[in-house]
Amino acid sequence: MKNIFKSKMLWLLFIMGTSALGQDINVDSLLYETIDLLKEKEYEKVKINAQKALKIAPDYLDFNLVLGRAQQMTGEVDKARQNFKLVIDKNKDYKTAFYYLFDLEFQAENYQSAKEVCETAITYYPEEKDFYFKKLSIFQSLGDLKGEFTYIKEIQPKFPDDSELNRRLVNLELRFDFDIAGLNYSITAFDRENFGPWHLMSFQYIRQRKWGALIPRINYANRLSAVGESRTGLQYELDSYIFTGINNYTYVGGSYSSDDVFPEWRFRASHFRFFDKGWGADIGARYDQTFDDRNFYTAALGLNKYFGSNWIYLRSFMMTEGNNKYYPAFTLTTRHYIDTRFDYIGLILSYGTNPDERSILNQFQRRVSTEAYRVNLGYFRMLNQRYLIGIQGGYNYQELIPGRFQNEYELFLSLQYKFN
Repeated sequence: MKNIFKSKMLWLLFIMGTSALGQDINVDSLLYETIDLLKEKEYEKVKINAQKALKIAPDYLDFNLVLGRAQQMTGEVDKARQNFKLVIDKNKDYKTAFYYLFDLEFQAENYQSAKEVCETAITYYPEEKDFYFKKLSIFQSLGDLKGEFTYIKEIQPKFPDDSELNRRLVNLELRFDFDIAGLNYSITAFDRENFGPWHLMSFQYIRQRKWGALIPRINYANRLSAVGESRTGLQYELDSYIFTGINNYTYVGGSYSSDDVFPEWRFRASHFRFFDKGWGADIGARYDQTFDDRNFYTAALGLNKYFGSNWIYLRSFMMTEGNNKYYPAFTLTTRHYIDTRFDYIGLILSYGTNPDERSILNQFQRRVSTEAYRVNLGYFRMLNQRYLIGIQGGYNYQELIPGRFQNEYELFLSLQYKFN
């Protein structure tokens, strides 16, 4: 009798062991089925499967993860949060749980909690770039420009080739309140006897605020003509940059002069837009009215890209007097940023004459239909967080009449003081 009882017990234990093994296999199969249901957005079925599996295998964390995701997507925020935290507390290898929990807190505008999730994730995944950018998005959502700027400066050495970080850093520096006053001076020499040099001096004041910038400027020109006559004059300018969104700004500007060494009237406008991966573009228009009653209309189109700490900007111009004749010009600008947006080495290559070239404005109407090849190399630096200095040298191979060219050499100097 005792032997029969033992045999029955052994058989029962065997049956239970086989059943348990079958349950493990079924739970694994159920997980794949549940993940497929999650992809198909069958959230209620996901919950049923996950809850069924957790009764059999309460430590099977994958089911807590998919259950939390289904609860998150159906508005059960507290339950979802509980499941994500349970997964993270028990096993930090579940990287997806950090993503889900961050999204949950971020969408609920619990920014402090979302920040803490990112910081914990970064501790365990220091090379995971997405967690750094998720934390960055918190500063952007709060409109904390200084916090965002400080954080980008902190993580930039870790991702030196990230073009989006560098683009954002340069743009953020335009959003802080500061004032800059200073002088710009350029001298242009020519290889023609008894002609030149030309002098151009500008005093400008930049008032930068969160909404944008206002820049009044007074220009003084002294130019020696071919007949040995010195011509002088003043020009009054007002430029403004207006931020129209986190990735947009608009530029408008105008100038007037009563002296024929400058155009009488100038008006300019462009709209700039920044895209993902460091790309940007702009479209604009120019109008110039000279003292000999000639009116020039210009369309401008630009495309730019950040490559790590480098910026490349190609801009094209198409000028006309409204007489069915069109004059193209192209400018390629490259900069290598050293630290802030005020610290860079710049190279400019251009073809043709465009209305944004300040040093030859009084001859724009004569040069617009001629060929010109220009190169400029400059170095600009901010010292002691206050003084902005710059030096740039340029060479222009300028067509005078068909088949005849002259050489022009330009030196540009800048000294400005930053108040805030």
